[in-house]
Order: sequence, then C-alpha cells, then structure tokens
Amino acid sequence: MQADRWRPWLLHPLLLLLWLGSFLLAAALEHAPHASLWFPPAAVTFAGLYCVGWRAAPAIFLACALGTWLTEAANQDGVRLDVLASSSLVFALVHTGAYALPAMVLRRLAPSALSELTLRAVSQFLVLGALGAMLAAVLGGVGLQKTNLLQAPDLFELASAWWIGDYAALVTLAPVLALLLRWVGGDGSVRRFPAFEWGQWRFRRTAAGKLALLFLATLAILVGYLEFSNSRALLVVLVLPVVLQLWIVHTENLASAQLGMLGFSLLTVGAAAGFNVGEDALILQFAAISLAANSYLSLAAPALYAANERLRDQVSHDGLTGALSRAWFEDRAALELANASRQGRPSSIVMLDVDGLKELNDTQGHAVGDLALRELVVRCKACLRGEDFIGRLGGDEFAIFLPGADETKASEVVRAIRAQLEAGARQSPDNLVAASFGIASTTDSSPSLSRLLQAADQAMYAEKRGRRRTP
Repeated sequence: MQADRWRPWLLHPLLLLLWLGSFLLAAALEHAPHASLWFPPAAVTFAGLYCVGWRAAPAIFLACALGTWLTEAANQDGVRLDVLASSSLVFALVHTGAYALPAMVLRRLAPSALSELTLRAVSQFLVLGALGAMLAAVLGGVGLQKTNLLQAPDLFELASAWWIGDYAALVTLAPVLALLLRWVGGDGSVRRFPAFEWGQWRFRRTAAGKLALLFLATLAILVGYLEFSNSRALLVVLVLPVVLQLWIVHTENLASAQLGMLGFSLLTVGAAAGFNVGEDALILQFAAISLAANSYLSLAAPALYAANERLRDQVSHDGLTGALSRAWFEDRAALELANASRQGRPSSIVMLDVDGLKELNDTQGHAVGDLALRELVVRCKACLRGEDFIGRLGGDEFAIFLPGADETKASEVVRAIRAQLEAGARQSPDNLVAASFGIASTTDSSPSLSRLLQAADQAMYAEKRGRRRTP
C-alpha cells in the first residue's frame, strides 16, 4: 500500500526523462532545422496529457524548455542567452498547448471503460493526433521564427516536414507509451488509452515468425533501395510489409500488431537517418504512418463486425424468446417456399398458440408468462431439424416453417413437440406449458405464404375450440 501511494509521483520524473531522452533521439534524426524524421517527444506529450491529464503539463513544459535550451546552446554559436530563453519558453508553451487541445478533447470523448477497440476510438485518435501535430508544427515554426532562433525561408515547407515527423512518431508510439505510464502510475491515477491496451498476452511462436517475416521483408527492400542507387521504384514495394502487417493484425493479438508497427517504423526511419535518402525520407515517413493507420483501422474491424452482428440479431430475433421476429420469419419463409416450389418439394407451416397465457399472467404474474413463452420455444427447437425455423408472430402466437415436409411429417413434428411439453409438465407441474397447433401444407405448384398462414391459423383455432368443448 505504501508503494502504491508513491506510484503516481513517479509519473512526473518518468515523463521528464522520456521526453528528454526521446528529444535527444529526435535531434539525431533531424533532417531540417527543427524538423526530425521521427519526433518521439510528440508521442510522449500526447500520451502523457491524455493518460495523466493536466497534471502532466508541468513536467512536459519543463522538459520542452530544458531540451530546447540544451540542444540549441550546444549546436549554435553566437546565440544570445535571451533569445535562447525566450525561444525555449515559446516552444514549451506552443508544444504543450498544441497537444493539450486534442489530448483533452480525446480524453473527454473516449469512454474510460471502453473494452474493445472501435472504429470511433481509432478515428478520433488518428484525427486528433494529426490535428495536434499540425498545431505544434505551424505554431512552433512561427514561434521560433518570431523569437529569432529560426530563419525559415519557406515556413510552409518547414511546417510540413515538422508535422509529418511528429505524426509518424505519435501514431506509432503513443499507445505503447500509454501502457508504460499506466503500468508505472497504476489504475487509479492513469487513464486508459482508448482500448489500445494489450491485456494478458503470450508472445506466440506464430506471431514471432510473422514479425520476423515482416522485418526481413522490410530490410530486404531497404537494402535493395540503397544498393541500387536509391531507386525510388523499390520503395513502392514497401506495400508488401503493409500487407504482412495486416496479416498479423487479423491473425494475432494487439501486442503483436503494435510490435509490428514499432519495428517497421524503427527500420524505415533508421534507414532514412543512417543514409542519405534525400527527399525519399518523406516516402519512408508516409509508409510508417500508412502502416500504423491501416493497422489501427483493421484492429477496429472485429468490433464493427460484432456490433453489426448484434444489431442483426436484434432485428431478426424476438428479444424475449429467441424465436425469429415476424418480419424476418415471413421473409425467410417466403424465400424457402419459392425455392421448394421450383424444386417440386412440399412445405408445411405449423401455427401454435400458448393455452391459457392470459390466465397465467393474471394469476401468477407476467414473469411466469414470459417463462412459459421461452420454455415453449426451447422445447419446440429441440424437435426441429437444422433447416426448420420458428418465429414469433405476436403475443403468444408462433409459427414453425418446415421446408420439405408434407402434412404427415408436420404431424410427426407436432406430436414430438407435444411430448416435449408433457415431459416438461411432469418435471415441473407448477410451470405447465400447453399449446394448440394447426398444420397447413402446400397442395399446388404456386403456394402462397399468406394462404398457408391463414389455413394453419384456422386449423389451430379449430383445435382450440374443440378442446374447450371437450368436458
């Protein structure tokens, strides 16, 4: 307990060290004044502000000011201290504020207990991350120019290079850094990044093989690019690692997918930093962003499929009994009836109605009546074949469609259902479920679903009236 109490306080020195360490790495990857091929501090800032909130701002602000001061003082001769001081403070203010806006918006939009990676969460992260990187690039370039630390003949070109370097690191690293912050700070003080958490996972042998294939393919393309005098055509083949990454996304867990993103980014950015790739660095940065964005969108696809399946189930099935809804039953029955007619096969419909449901609701309550309806459907399904289906037409009225069944086969199904209901009544006399049945079968080559339903309905009510007259 004592250790847990101090865990949140570790976040501030951790953020400071992460930011400064990644800033030194970014300085080594600089390919234009104040523009890096990959700017990991952007990911630290975004993840810190989202996960920790405004409490992270002082550490990030201090890291920005200190990092800018140290690197500029070491790399530029003859720069006045007042220029360095003002530039450091301006950069710290702009950088922290630029990423605070989208991070706080995302923090407000994303549910804290989101259990699955959804398309909405991914889209919000990608769009707001791009917005933060754009604000940091534009406002940062203007701020450093106004404080006389930077002389940029083409501010738009500088801002573009600054933006893509920030964004390439942000989309790749922010979720991973959020995991680190949550592990250090604990659940009570660090907010979950929108469902990007790995959870329990094992690094399976299949995942290791696929990741090795991804990295080897990437290395082979980059080596070929360098060996063949920086042939830009070979960089187009980087679409192959993107396909391999999507294979990992759809067959392995979230951790494996994020490791693939991280490794691909390190390889491409490392190649751009270690060799003179010139303007092709932009292609490598774009490849890293494309791979990450496609990975996150693909990771959200299962949640979208599951949501569609739940919606389809709600539309197609009755929520109480699990039988098909009336509209779904009639559409499917009409289709099956037409198919059977073309093939010259018979079809039958069985109508059934729970006996005494109103009396059961009035004497024992609607909960008991609902239980009787569910019990009826369960026992009916136990007597049906795989191609048969039951639907709830309304209230206590149900219909069963029996493709390929004539009246004799339909009568056998009804006898089986009656036996199931009687067996249930013997097991639980207090939950007696009885029903009346009516059968209608096709008799011509162009049967009508409405006529079949009407005939079965009339037969069912005839049985119900006969039962009432029986002493």
